[in-house]
Amino acid sequence: PLFLQIYIALFGFPMIGLNVPNLPLGVGVLAINCSAYLAEIFRAGVNAVPRGQVEAAQALGLSKAKITFKIVLPQAIRFIIPSLISQLVVVVKDTTVAYVVSYPDLMQNARVLITNYDALVSVYLVIAVIYILINVAINKAAVYVSHKTGATIIR
Repeated sequence: PLFLQIYIALFGFPMIGLNVPNLPLGVGVLAINCSAYLAEIFRAGVNAVPRGQVEAAQALGLSKAKITFKIVLPQAIRFIIPSLISQLVVVVKDTTVAYVVSYPDLMQNARVLITNYDALVSVYLVIAVIYILINVAINKAAVYVSHKTGATIIR
């Protein structure tokens, strides 16, 4: 889990002599965590391309690089767009875990406002609206990209 990975980096790095500032630490751990999911999404997309497509390209004498970039990847991208969009939403939500490294993200700033002004409901309502707007924008971008590429987005 991301939370555990951040804690391991936060407390483990200083034990081995690495002093990483909070922002790069949080971003780095989040990037490494997400890259594992993205690698699996891309692997599944490449494996979803019918084997006959590759065999036909080999029969035509195309090189491995041309097969990959001209045949496999364009089709794989169409398959993985819905998963990429959902992973983007997960990344937006996972950024709230940055409070572990005391990085002032949106939720950390909300907690400060709640403490200072005693406005729990209104602050959390504004935060919820911001996250909803971000996710609606991601969804609109996904629909636009799906129309351009011909991919199917499940809503």
